Amino acid sequence: MKVMKNKWCWIGLVLCTSSLAWAAKDKKAEQSASDSKKVEKSDSDTKASAAADSASSDEGGKDDTADEEEAPKATPKKASKGEVQAELKPSESKVIEIAALGSLGGSTFTRFGAGLRLGLDWGEKEGLYVGLIGTYFAGTSVTDQRINGNGEKTRRTTLIAAEVGYNVELSSDFLVRPYLAPGVALVTDKTCATGKCWNESDNGAKVTISPGLQAAYLVAPFFYIGGDLRYQIIMNATDATAAVISLTAGLRI
Repeated sequence: MKVMKNKWCWIGLVLCTSSLAWAAKDKKAEQSASDSKKVEKSDSDTKASAAADSASSDEGGKDDTADEEEAPKATPKKASKGEVQAELKPSESKVIEIAALGSLGGSTFTRFGAGLRLGLDWGEKEGLYVGLIGTYFAGTSVTDQRINGNGEKTRRTTLIAAEVGYNVELSSDFLVRPYLAPGVALVTDKTCATGKCWNESDNGAKVTISPGLQAAYLVAPFFYIGGDLRYQIIMNATDATAAVISLTAGLRI
């Protein structure tokens, strides 16, 4: 009986010890599995952190490059008051005009005529104009009934005048110029009959003044065509005073 008790005590002790051993083994396995998961998590966190650091580094590099590319330019130097005034000052370029005219006058001393114009413009499009104009009018040749129908009366006018005007730009290629042209008109009034010719008493040089208006269309920067209308007043020669209309073409150089 005593032996049986001892046997069961030993069996209980063995079972208890085995149970403790199995419990310790299971705990160790659980601990090992937990440690393995922690290591895997740590590795995963490390990789994620490395990837984030790499991405941040790339973005930082791009930002640096963008900053370098978008680096602010040097602030331009502020123009002085004198420089601003110089920029705002109108152009003082000068243009030379050379033009031919074909004219038609309203008096017997004018009729068809041809002439030349030479001038200087202060400014490419707008500005003061100063020049010279010369026109020869063929006039008329008519029969003078006062000399038994055999007399022939010839009237002609040659005009030389200065011109002072101002160019006004109406558009990029259209200009108008009001002007005044004081000068001298050489009036010829000659009568011929029975093989003889004589001049009338009012022949000679006369003071003339002509207010007028010229319009010009710029076909090219250096070439223009246009029209001209003026009232040609010739002092002491009322028969020679008349309106004159002209077509003109010229160069601007």
